[in-house]
Amino acid sequence: MTSIYGKLCTEFYDLSKPEVPPDALAFFLHCHEDTAQPVLEPMCGTGRFLVPFLERGIDTDGVDSSHYMLQACHNHCEAKGLQPVLYQQLLQELDIPRRYGYILIPAGSFGLITSKDDARKSLKRLYGHLVPGGMLILEIETPRALTGDLGTWHESRLTRPDGAEMVFSALPTYDAKTHVQHDIHRYRVISHGRVIDDEAEELSLRLYEQDEFQQLLEAAGFRDIRATTPYRDVRPREEDATIIFQCRR
Repeated sequence: MTSIYGKLCTEFYDLSKPEVPPDALAFFLHCHEDTAQPVLEPMCGTGRFLVPFLERGIDTDGVDSSHYMLQACHNHCEAKGLQPVLYQQLLQELDIPRRYGYILIPAGSFGLITSKDDARKSLKRLYGHLVPGGMLILEIETPRALTGDLGTWHESRLTRPDGAEMVFSALPTYDAKTHVQHDIHRYRVISHGRVIDDEAEELSLRLYEQDEFQQLLEAAGFRDIRATTPYRDVRPREEDATIIFQCRR
């Protein structure tokens, strides 16, 4: 059982999220207007945000820990005639040659770093890869993001371009003491009534309260820290499932 985004996980992710959410893309592009290039997207996955940035002529690099995600990202870029610079690294070990005016981590991906110590290291690494005055903007999920089906298997299905069916099954659980959601995922490919591929993985996600994450940013050295409701310039509400943090080096 793998604990990173594997081959089938990446394929299902791509099929289930074919387009970047327009409101999220507009927000992250708007925030970029107050920053300098180049741009870095750590945890870039298959390139949902990175590709539109590159298409607009924005000098953007990507980082991810999953070989399969980076390969999918590269393929999407190649199909559009784009030439991305991509690195395969863990965020807590980030060490690349450039420094950036803008770093973005959308979609709650930072929560995949479940160790508090690794989260601290990751924020320090991000701080070190910003130019003075550069902006970090990232989205975190709160405990209000928890679904109501904890402890129960649920399933969804998609059809691949070749006609085969992809079946995704998930069993989520949650540790209220650590604020970590732990999931068991299984991906199956079914063709003509027969399973032709199968993959299982463990996936964990740390959820944060606003004050807790603000303290992590402060400890990493960030300043001008501002929290907002996603994609709107208003203070977070108690019921928000996600929060956007903007801060500068």
